[in-house]
Amino acid sequence: MTTDLTAAVGRILLIQAAVLAVIFLGGWVWFGWQVARSVGYGGMIALIPNAYFALRMCRDRGKNPRRIIRGFYMGEAVKLILTAVLFVLVFRLPEIRFMPLFAGFVAVLGVFWFALLLDNKM
Repeated sequence: MTTDLTAAVGRILLIQAAVLAVIFLGGWVWFGWQVARSVGYGGMIALIPNAYFALRMCRDRGKNPRRIIRGFYMGEAVKLILTAVLFVLVFRLPEIRFMPLFAGFVAVLGVFWFALLLDNKM
């Protein structure tokens, strides 16, 4: 069962990375480098903290329940802080377009929710 969960988390991260690649390339082809760069940064702001959290949860599996819960809360706190720090860093970059940035963030983050709706095994 834990192997299935690890595989499901890996699939979600892989799909998030694929969505990021598609929206980055689509932004570049149709709107140019500035939009693609902004969309890419937005997607990375969602993907990097999600990957951190997933790795943290896979590392904590098989431990006692109290440690798992503590690890979950710590992982989520670090994920939120990491997301905020990445947003602050990206906002400091020149020529960032805010709407594509948030569109990339929402697109990559949305993969998780759609994966849960579409796959009843998760």
